[in-house]
Amino acid sequence: MNDRSDLDSVTARKRISSLVGSVTPAAVLALALAPLVLFLVVARGIEISSAEAVQESHEHKKKGDKSTTSKYSANQSAVGLGPYARRDPLADTFSIERAKSFMDGVAVNWGNRYSCVTCHTNGFYLTLPASFFKDRPSFRKVQEQARTYARSWLSIADEQLTEKKTEDTYVVATAAFLAISEMQTHGELSDVTLAALDRAWKLQNHKGHWTDWIVCNWPPFESDYHFGVTLMAIVVGMAPDSYKETAVAREGMRRVRSFLAENEPEHLHNRGMLLWAARHADGLVTDEQRRTWIQELRELQREDGGWASGNLGVWRQRNGKNTDPWANVESDGYGTGFVTFILLQAGVPASDPAIKRGIKWLRSNQRARGYWWTQSLRNDPDTANFLTHAGTTFALKAFEAAGVRR
Repeated sequence: MNDRSDLDSVTARKRISSLVGSVTPAAVLALALAPLVLFLVVARGIEISSAEAVQESHEHKKKGDKSTTSKYSANQSAVGLGPYARRDPLADTFSIERAKSFMDGVAVNWGNRYSCVTCHTNGFYLTLPASFFKDRPSFRKVQEQARTYARSWLSIADEQLTEKKTEDTYVVATAAFLAISEMQTHGELSDVTLAALDRAWKLQNHKGHWTDWIVCNWPPFESDYHFGVTLMAIVVGMAPDSYKETAVAREGMRRVRSFLAENEPEHLHNRGMLLWAARHADGLVTDEQRRTWIQELRELQREDGGWASGNLGVWRQRNGKNTDPWANVESDGYGTGFVTFILLQAGVPASDPAIKRGIKWLRSNQRARGYWWTQSLRNDPDTANFLTHAGTTFALKAFEAAGVRR
C-alpha cells in the first residue's frame, strides 16, 4: 500500500484500543487487563484513569504474562464474551436459532460492558440480515446502543480543545455499521447515523482513506487502510439516492474511488471486501478482476469444504516477522462464512458446488454454544479469539444469502 509512513502516527494507545474501545469523555471504557489499571466509576460507565497503565498491562500480555492473561480471560468470561478455544465441543445438531441467540447475547453484552462499537462483535452484528434479525428485541437494543455511543462523541472542535479524540476507526465503523443496519431494516437513515456519516467524511483525508485508522497488525480489520475505505463504499452503494446525491457523500465517494484506483487490494480479504462493495456500487472492479478474484477464492477452498481465515492474507506475527502461510491455517468460521458470503455477493449462485460445500461445512462445524470457532489472526493462543463473533456473523450472512433458513 502507499503512504506507509502514515503508520508512524499509530501509537501503542491505538493498539490496545482495538480491545477496549475508544476512551471518550462520554462513552468511557475499560478492560481489566492487569492490576496496574485503575478504574474510576463515573456517570456513564468506567473510565481508564491511565492510558499508560493499559499500555503497560498490554505489554505484559504480549510477553506472555499468564496472570494478566488469566485475569483478562476471566473478565471476559464473566460477562459472556468468551474466551473461545479450538477444543470447544461441536453441536449435536445444527441450529440457526442457536447462532442467532449467541450473537444477540455477545452483541448486547459488548454494548453493556464497553459502550462502544467494535468490528469483531457488535459492529458486524448490526449488518446481519433483516430477514433474520430486524424483529428481535436484542437487535433493536444493539442498534440503540450504537446510536447512544455516536451521540456521546464530543464535537470535533471540542475534541481539539480537550485533546481527547474519538479515533477515526470508531467513527467510521460506527457510522458504517449503523447505516448498513438501518438501510437493511427499514430503508432509511436516522439523524444520528447521518450525523455520524458526516463526521466520518470530515475525517477522511484527500487521498481517500482515514489517516488515523487503527493499523496495529490486528488482521483482518486493523492491519491496513483498505478495510475502512471499502466499508464506506458499501455504505454509499447501499444508500438511497437521496443520500448518495448529497454533496458530502459525492465528494467522499469520489475520494474512495480515487484511493481504490491507486491502491490495489494486497490481500484476498481486501479483494473480498471490494467484491462486496462492487455488489452495491458500480465501477469499483472490472469484469476481469471479478473473475480473477472469484477464482482465487475458489482455489483456497480446502478438502473439507471450508476456507481458512489465515489464507486470506499474509500478515505479520507479533514479533513483526512475515509468515507464509499464516500459522494455524485451518478451515474456520470466519474464513468459510466470509468467503461463502462474498462469492454469493459476487454473483456465484447458491447452486454452485463450492457454495454447497461451504454451507455443508458450516452446518457440520457449529459449536455447542451456537458459534463457529475462529482463532484470532494475531496468532496468540491466549487471546479471547473474538474473531469467532465475526465468524458467526458471516456464517449467518452466508446462510441467508444462500437461502438457508433452518
